[in-house]
Amino acid sequence: MGQNLLIQELLLVQLAKDKPKDADDKLPVSVLHPANLTSNGTGALAIQNGQHRFLRYTIYFFFFLAWVFLIFSVTAGPSFHTWLADWKRWDANWYEQIWLKGYPASDPKTLVFPPGYPLLVGMLAKLFSGSFMGTAIVLNLIAFFSTAALISDWFSDKFRISPYLLFGFVLSAPTSYIVFTAYSDIVFMLLLWVLLWLTLSSKRPAGRKALIAQSLTLFVLPWIRLTGYALTSWLIDRKVVAFMVIGSFALWLGFNRVVAGSPFYFLHAQQLFAMPEGNFVQGLSFSVGQLFSSDLHNGYVTSWVQFAFLPLFYFGALTAAAIWLAKTGEGLLSITLLSILVLSHNQGVWRSVIRYDLPLLPFLCLPLLVTSRSFATSYVFKATFYLLMLSQFALQFYFARAFHSGNWAF
Repeated sequence: MGQNLLIQELLLVQLAKDKPKDADDKLPVSVLHPANLTSNGTGALAIQNGQHRFLRYTIYFFFFLAWVFLIFSVTAGPSFHTWLADWKRWDANWYEQIWLKGYPASDPKTLVFPPGYPLLVGMLAKLFSGSFMGTAIVLNLIAFFSTAALISDWFSDKFRISPYLLFGFVLSAPTSYIVFTAYSDIVFMLLLWVLLWLTLSSKRPAGRKALIAQSLTLFVLPWIRLTGYALTSWLIDRKVVAFMVIGSFALWLGFNRVVAGSPFYFLHAQQLFAMPEGNFVQGLSFSVGQLFSSDLHNGYVTSWVQFAFLPLFYFGALTAAAIWLAKTGEGLLSITLLSILVLSHNQGVWRSVIRYDLPLLPFLCLPLLVTSRSFATSYVFKATFYLLMLSQFALQFYFARAFHSGNWAF
């Protein structure tokens, strides 16, 4: 039975790839009429579709478990307890401090972190009587699985490509290992993709419900990561709901005024936090200079990869993906990608931008998998997709080990 369902699921994926985008619109009205559900077999079809969906999510789940096991294998220490404890690095300590102590005047540099994520994790930890770190890991794992499943299902229907390739590609992102620590990027990624789905999916809720959900998500996003303010760019596409981002920013300025006495204190906090000063152009100049420096020849391979090659590669690749999206009529996706990309690359040294780019990386697979090119060209693009995905997994495992051992890894 399970084998037959798997075969049917794979056949449905192939049929979806070959089906015209407007095929669903050409079904006879009589087929959709409730009185004809039984006679036309639509009820049985609905049951079968439910079985296929269950099977698909079962496969997703086992893929995800295998990935978790691989991360554990490449970072495993002497015991499971110490393995979990060793993920508590860098920003994870700051988020827990914010939950425990708030934003005390004695340590005002914590205002580089908005309070949304530590409040969410802390309240869940208190509700379930768990530790802050343990709750963060469980929350991040659930959020990452949900995000990967959402992207895979949505893009599979929208672009007629395999959901399993999409799911694997999302897991392969070089910084996906941060699901095992208390970092806000994964929750931000989930909210961003839920927002995009609510705005663009053909299966989204209709009317007032969708508008309310979009507005709330746009308002909350910057309180998880300040990068959410990039979505004011939606005003370019005449999305009125983007005014919620402006309202959120006004509240953030007021929060800074109450906590630190200045509405723009969070900018000063970045200096106190020893974040590299500068702007997008200076960051670009630094990475280009590092790319052609003697670091690689002198044996500083990891530094060269982190601060030069990868930031420039992903900036170029994501920019190309944004252009492709714009040319294929996906204007809002293109605007979202570009605005977050530019705001994420706003520091003088692009030291963490690969992690900041994590929510955007699923876009990279679309130009490689969605193709109407000749057979030979299509084969080259698909081979490039597999090479990119395998390379990302290799980078992910390498930097997961580095992060887990206490070294800098984005």
